[in-house]
Amino acid sequence: MTDLIRPRGHQDAVAGLARSAREGRLPHALLLSGPDGVGKFRAALWLGATLLCEEAGEAPCGACGSCKRARAASHADLFVVDARAHEQDELTIFFVAHREDRPSTAYQGTSIEDFLGLRAAEGRGKFVVIREAHRLNEVAQNALLKMLEEPRDGVHFFLETATPDALLETVRSRVVEVRLGGLDRETCEAVLFEAGGFDRTDSGQVAEVAGLVRLAGGSPGVALDLHARRAPELALLIGAALAGERAPHDVAADLWEVDGEYRGKTAFVRRRVRAETILDLGLGILADAERCLGGGEVAALRHGSTAESLAASATLASAPDRRRIGRAWLAAREDLRLNLSPEALVDRALASLPR
Repeated sequence: MTDLIRPRGHQDAVAGLARSAREGRLPHALLLSGPDGVGKFRAALWLGATLLCEEAGEAPCGACGSCKRARAASHADLFVVDARAHEQDELTIFFVAHREDRPSTAYQGTSIEDFLGLRAAEGRGKFVVIREAHRLNEVAQNALLKMLEEPRDGVHFFLETATPDALLETVRSRVVEVRLGGLDRETCEAVLFEAGGFDRTDSGQVAEVAGLVRLAGGSPGVALDLHARRAPELALLIGAALAGERAPHDVAADLWEVDGEYRGKTAFVRRRVRAETILDLGLGILADAERCLGGGEVAALRHGSTAESLAASATLASAPDRRRIGRAWLAAREDLRLNLSPEALVDRALASLPR
C-alpha cells in the first residue's frame, strides 16, 4: 500500500488516538478533517495499521505480519473505501451496502456491509477508512448512518474530508471530528523532495519546490497536484493576461497548450479539471492583488510578485472594474458545475479583462 507512509506533521495526533484506543477511549467513528492534501488519508491508514500491529504501540512496527499485510493492502481487517482508486466521481450506495444488481458503470467491488459481515481475522478489530467522505452521496450516507448508529464491537470507522459540511448533519452527529491542519514550510518541502522526485542539489528545483509550497499554502498533496498540472506556468500566463501584458485571446490559446496532467475518465472531464485549475488560479491572483492594494505583505501571499504586478497595473485601477472582473471569474467558476464548455467558460472569464 503506497499510502501507508508516516503522516508527517500529524504523528503526535495519531499517537494520541492510538493511546486512546489502547485505553478503551477511542470513539467508534472519527472524522479527520482539514485542508486538502495535508495527509489526512495517510493518517487514517497509519492509525488503522497502528491498531492492527502485533506490537500494540503508538505507531506500526513495520515488521510484524499485520504491518506487512497492511502495507501490501491485503490485511483482511483493514478496508479502504476510495472513489479515486476505482475511477468513480462519487461514493454510491454500492460502496456501502450489498447490492446484487448494479449498472455496469458502477463500483463492482466489496461493500462496507460485506466487509463487516466477516469476523475479524486477527482479533484486533476491524477498521474502515473512507477517503474523501464528502464524495458519499445522500443515499450512501443514509446507509452508512445505520452502521454508525448501531456500532458493532471492535469496529471503527475513520472518515476523512476537507469539506465536512458536505456530510449530512445526522452523519456528523455520529462521529467525533479531529482537525488536522496545514503543515509548516519545512515539512511541506521535505515531503515534496521525498515524494516528488525533486533534487535538493539543483538550485532550480529547490526554488521550484519553494514556489509550489507557497502556492499550496501548507499542503504538500496540493503542491504535488499543482506541479502535475503545471500550475506555476498557468499562473504566469494568467497573470500576464490580467495585468494587460498579453492579449487575453492569445493567452487563452496558450493555456490549453500547457502539457499538464489532468485526471478524469473522459476527455471532457479532463478539460473541465484544467478549466477549474485555470479559474481557481485566476481568482487566487485577483484576491492576492486586492490584498496588495490593501497593504498586505507581498511575501506572505501565495501569488506574491504576480499579484503585486497586477495591483500596479491599470486593470484594477478602479473599484468598479475590480468588482466586475472578480464577478466574471467567479461566475465562470460556478458555471463549471453546469457541464458547459470548459473552453467557453475560460474565454468568458478572460473576456472580462480590458482590451
